[in-house]
Amino acid sequence: MFGSFLMFHWVRGVPFEFNAGAYDNLNMWEQIDNGAQYTPAKKFLLSVPIVLFLLSTHYTHYDLTYFTINFLAVLGVVIPKLPYSHRTRVGLFSGAPEDR
Repeated sequence: MFGSFLMFHWVRGVPFEFNAGAYDNLNMWEQIDNGAQYTPAKKFLLSVPIVLFLLSTHYTHYDLTYFTINFLAVLGVVIPKLPYSHRTRVGLFSGAPEDR
């Protein structure tokens, strides 16, 4: 889940310069489907960590310690994917990369 957070929500910009810098201040999640919400691609990518959380909870036999660790991990990945978090920067992410 850390890889998902890093890939979709931490890294900004695009690896190729085909858009004249239009997406330089957006992370990968904000660039998917040109920022449209509730598209099939975003619904699928949102459901993957939730399904993994449910599976890991089941296979750890609902142990409270593992549940807490998995729950915090899934919150850290799902909350940035929700529509109210679109283009919102918190803490370390508040300014544009070139403003730091």
